[in-house]
Amino acid sequence: MARVLRIVAVVALAVVALVAIAAGAVVYPWVRDDMLLDRVVQAVALDWRDFGPDAARTRLQYELDHNRIGMQVADEDCAMNQAADGSREVRCDWGVALMVPGTDAHLPLAFTSRAVISVDGDLQ
Repeated sequence: MARVLRIVAVVALAVVALVAIAAGAVVYPWVRDDMLLDRVVQAVALDWRDFGPDAARTRLQYELDHNRIGMQVADEDCAMNQAADGSREVRCDWGVALMVPGTDAHLPLAFTSRAVISVDGDLQ
């Protein structure tokens, strides 16, 4: 009986591991794009600080188009805002809805990439 329980436990653990690996493989492209976009918004914020808003907007559009970021991130998903205190923020909010196989359910995934240049010019 103990041997059967061990076999069932090993099989259950294997199934859980396979499901986790499969889920990771499905979500990976979006997580990769989010991590890449984190670096992009930092570079855009620094360009805004160093070269002005027009250069930063051009850089943002270029990076979105040429940095292999998925088509789910559009230009209108990103914004450049200057606060009343003079700090500047570059922010991209985007998401995807994963369809759950075998159901009509969708699993929403939301991502945010944000970089702030303080009044002193420091990247935060």
